Order: sequence, then C-alpha cells, then structure tokens
Amino acid sequence: MGIQGLNGKLPPWFSLDQVILFFKLVRDPEVPWWLKAIPAFAILYLLSPYDLIPDFLFPGIGEVDDILVLAFAITLFNRLAPKSRVQAHLEEMGRKGKA
Repeated sequence: MGIQGLNGKLPPWFSLDQVILFFKLVRDPEVPWWLKAIPAFAILYLLSPYDLIPDFLFPGIGEVDDILVLAFAITLFNRLAPKSRVQAHLEEMGRKGKA
C-alpha cells in the first residue's frame, strides 16, 4: 500500500521525506547501531500478535495503531540521528532545514 493508499491515516507530522531520510540514515555507517534498533523494535511490534488496539476487535481502527507506531519510530529515529548526517542527507535530497 502506497502513501496515497493510506487515505489520511498518516499523522500530519509524518511525510514521505521522512521515509526517504529514514532509509538513507539506516544505510549510513556513521549512524550508531543502537539507534537503528528503534525501527527494528517497531517492526517486531508490527509482527507481534499483541497490539495496543486489537485488529480483530476494532477492524479498521486496529491497523491505525500499527501505522502510528511505525511512523513514530521513523520520526524518532530521524530526530535522534546525528545532526551532521541528517543535514548531509537532506542536502543530498535537495532539502534544507529539519525533517
């Protein structure tokens, strides 16, 4: 499912630029390994049979917590990444300022 297919379920503070920056930072060897554990734990949460809002009890709403956890993990990872690396990747992407 693409970003457009989420039908407004993404939080307003999350953008496609954040996803692109995330993938660039994950592949960056100068970003510490322990920081890369944040999205790994989010993926483990998504694969886990336990949810904050059970999918089977609240169809449609249950998936929203999964999306929010993943979006929060990506945003947190991007904000905690070394500022010099974030800035370098933003400049490479043609963006300036904060992600």
